[in-house]
Amino acid sequence: MDPSRTSWPAVFLAVGAGIVAAFQVGKAPIALPFIRDEMGLSLSAASWILSIFALMGASAGASMGSIVTRLGARRMLPLGLALLAAASLLGSGAPSLMPLLASRVAEGLGYMLVAISAPALIALLTHPDQRQTAFGLWGCFMPVGMAVAMTAAPALPLVGWRGLWLAMAVLLAAYAVLVHLRMPHPPVPVRDEDDQHLLRDIIATVKAPGPLILAATFLPYSAAYAALTGFLPTLLIERMAVSPGTAGLMAAAVTAANIVGNLATGPALRARLPRRWVMAASSLVIALCSLGIFLPITTPEQSYALCLVFSAVGGLLPGCILGGAAVYAPNRHLVPVALGLIMQGSNLGQLLGPVVVGAAVAAWTWPAAAAVLVPASLIGITLALALRRAGKEP
Repeated sequence: MDPSRTSWPAVFLAVGAGIVAAFQVGKAPIALPFIRDEMGLSLSAASWILSIFALMGASAGASMGSIVTRLGARRMLPLGLALLAAASLLGSGAPSLMPLLASRVAEGLGYMLVAISAPALIALLTHPDQRQTAFGLWGCFMPVGMAVAMTAAPALPLVGWRGLWLAMAVLLAAYAVLVHLRMPHPPVPVRDEDDQHLLRDIIATVKAPGPLILAATFLPYSAAYAALTGFLPTLLIERMAVSPGTAGLMAAAVTAANIVGNLATGPALRARLPRRWVMAASSLVIALCSLGIFLPITTPEQSYALCLVFSAVGGLLPGCILGGAAVYAPNRHLVPVALGLIMQGSNLGQLLGPVVVGAAVAAWTWPAAAAVLVPASLIGITLALALRRAGKEP
């Protein structure tokens, strides 16, 4: 049963949970130069600090979605935040790369619980007429969280990356308590009594074409976005000779530009623009921008401007994809499983993007990034247009 009205305070509380979880994505790029200096890491090795965060989501997103379905999104959201806090605390004391990577894996598990539970609660606590607007807001969680975290870059020479990890742990613990105390209890979706098997949930969701296509479309976008935002401070330092603090702020502006596309998703879909065409057009712009950003055909200033366009137009994709979970899930109680599958695609992209691009750049310099990202975005266009086969939207 849908609620008679949208609980907007709950929506904003859920979006806030996503934002503080996304801080853990945004803290890594600005800390990367400091971690590399302290631990003596190559760019290829350091790229795992960015990518391994997505390991749990890439390998078990759908399963985690089914667990959230059974244990309840209201219960799992503060648990995910608490796990993030504990992992960030442990990471702050990591003496070398391997313990730090282990803490990032644990952070990734907590992040996935938040990234599945929060939008599941939004779906349960919103009126259908306002649901896409709410998911447009939810789509902002990643760029807002990353951008805010990146504004801490000028403070890193003073507090160090370990101080940043400690501050994040305190913030996450406080927000977990807030969610536990203030998040309302949603209505419980009706489900068949004999439908109580985790594997059955996953099979039913994967067999429905829509969630699988949405997850596959999220993969190339996430790979491109994670590679660009993850290596942008390093790219700016090398190409524009700016300080690490300035590079962090410039990267934060690029990340924040993604919010423009996130917020435009709701109006675009309410104007009856087909979801698949919005997604395909966004992927095309990403492909074209990648050429200008990484190939030596633009000035550094033009390259940076294209980064802003890449992020702003690319922001249309997350809102379209995440909002599609409630539309394309086989039934309403499987929305968390559909979200888990979609986030699995997203996390697989976040896992592969920085590693593949980092290895390519280390071997053949920055133009090699375009050779990876442009074909990936073209695949994204094909997948987005394939969404028509699901048959649930014109």
